[in-house]
Amino acid sequence: MLTNSDTQSDQTTHMLDTLEALYANANRLIESVTPEQRHLQTPCSEWDTHALVNHMTGTCNVLGAAARRQTPASTPDDDHFGDQDPPAAFAAAAAANLEAWRTPGALDGEISVPIPMPAMAGLGVNILDIGTHCWDLATTIGADHGLTDEMIATIDQWNRAVVNDEIRAGGGFAPALEPSSDDALAAMLAYTGRPA
Repeated sequence: MLTNSDTQSDQTTHMLDTLEALYANANRLIESVTPEQRHLQTPCSEWDTHALVNHMTGTCNVLGAAARRQTPASTPDDDHFGDQDPPAAFAAAAAANLEAWRTPGALDGEISVPIPMPAMAGLGVNILDIGTHCWDLATTIGADHGLTDEMIATIDQWNRAVVNDEIRAGGGFAPALEPSSDDALAAMLAYTGRPA
């Protein structure tokens, strides 16, 4: 018989494995950006391709620090490239982030990002952010988004758990749209305010 502990352990493993797969997908997409594509407008109106990848890198850094119970030294939209090229900076940040989340005890209790939230919810936000931006980047550069049905279901689970009217009002997400089809990806994107 499965206990609550077993169920939680299974969920944790699934979420960490999903994040790892999303990072592999994001690395593939970021490495494929050509110099000519660096300043294309993305579905996120405030970011071009370069700024979007910087934000993705910043998300890794900020949430990785939170998982280690450290105060993030920056916001997701500060400069996270330094003297590294974007693919190298993102790959390093993603690896450090995943290592932080996989550290024993990282998913216990609360983290601050800077709002206090359960650590599991913080991991969910991480999955939501990176997964959604994989689609944004792929759409911008004309690449295969690489999101599997399982990834999409997990991203959407956290979309609906985290994104609310207050967050939308603060500018974090656009108002939800009507899905363009019954497709799970279209439904997930519509909830974030993106037309598929």
